[in-house]
Amino acid sequence: PSSGVAIYEQIVRQVKFAVADGMLRAGQLLPSVRTLSQQLTINPNTIARAFQQLQSDGIVETLRGRGLAI
Repeated sequence: PSSGVAIYEQIVRQVKFAVADGMLRAGQLLPSVRTLSQQLTINPNTIARAFQQLQSDGIVETLRGRGLAI
C-alpha cells in the first residue's frame, strides 16, 4: 500500500509478470474474487477491478461457469 501504485494495478502487474515468467500458463484458472480477497486481505472490489483490467488487456478470459482463465 505504501508504494504509491494502486493496489489493483499491483495485482495486474504481478499477474502479467507471472504469465511472462511461465508461472501461470494458458488455460490455468485464477482464484475467485472472494478467495483471492480473503487470501490477500484486500477488498473484493479491488480484486474485481484488477480482473476487469486483465480482461480488457486480453490477459484473461471468462469461461462461463468456470471462472477466469489465462
